[in-house]
This record gives sequence, C-alpha cells and structure tokens, in this order.
Amino acid sequence: MIKPILACENPYQVAELFRGAGWSIDFSQPPESGDPLVGISLFDNYFLLGVIEGYVPNNALPYIGCGIVFYLVIPKSEMENVYRKHRDFITGKLQTQSWGDITFEVEICGFKFMFASE
Repeated sequence: MIKPILACENPYQVAELFRGAGWSIDFSQPPESGDPLVGISLFDNYFLLGVIEGYVPNNALPYIGCGIVFYLVIPKSEMENVYRKHRDFITGKLQTQSWGDITFEVEICGFKFMFASE
C-alpha cells in the first residue's frame, strides 16, 4: 500500500476541506507533537497531509502538486454521490473515458485527483 504525503501550509485546515467533501479523517497528530500529520481516506484510497516546512523550498511553493494527478478508484455505485460532494473542487466533467472508466477531476489545495469507477 502506498500513502503519499501531501505537503500543505496547514494540514489541519486542509483536512477539513477533504472532510467537507466526504473524506474520513483517520488520525490527526497534535500540532505540538512535532510531527503535524493528518491521515485521510476515501474508500480504499489513503493520503497523509503533512507540512511544507522542511519539505518544500519557498521557491517551489507555486508548484505544489504540479504534474501529478492521483487516480482514485471508487465504487461505481458511489460515483454520483462523490461527484456531488466534490462540487466545489471540480475541474473536469463527469465523463466516460475511451478505456471505459467513468471519471471526473478535482483540485484541492493544488493537488489534482481523478476519480474513476470501472
């Protein structure tokens, strides 16, 4: 299993954006722990939200998430519900791809996700 760590200005605030779109917050390290990290998930897709400090140089901040799209497979029966919950972040319409998957794209805090149902 892979759990990408997404560098965020404030992982706790970003986690709330994800929660508002239907994601689960699996755990949240307290800020004073020295390891401010939040685990989030949607179905069987897991991510960690971490801090920028020490991981992203200041001159690279405008490029966070650049060139990466996370492809998340979700149950077909949940596609409409997930689409509706992500309406504030949608960057691409719900469509059937040439390879047969139904997909749509969102962007949350500079990170791009393509939701797909097979």
